[in-house]
Amino acid sequence: MATRKPTPKTSAELKQQLEDAKRRLADLEKRAYAEELNELIRETSIVADFAKIQARVTDINATAILSAIGDAVGIKRLQVTQTPPPARKPVDPNKPKKPRKSKKSA
Repeated sequence: MATRKPTPKTSAELKQQLEDAKRRLADLEKRAYAEELNELIRETSIVADFAKIQARVTDINATAILSAIGDAVGIKRLQVTQTPPPARKPVDPNKPKKPRKSKKSA
């Protein structure tokens, strides 16, 4: 049975594949060093200093404080965002409620 010879990928397809691989590598690096970074952060006074800043300036958002810290440290292209909590699906008033299962002790 004859098989077809695979067609070579175009330059655009290869560039897209390279970008995907770079993004996956960055995610892998974050996960690989996550525990170590969390431990180092807990050992330093960063958390206490952040709490002091929040206590002094109560009108500012936490993401603005993090952005200012990134600027002060010299991190280029830092973008701190806060996503809204996921919205729950609204309850349909026409749908009957399911009774909860009662726990019976043995």
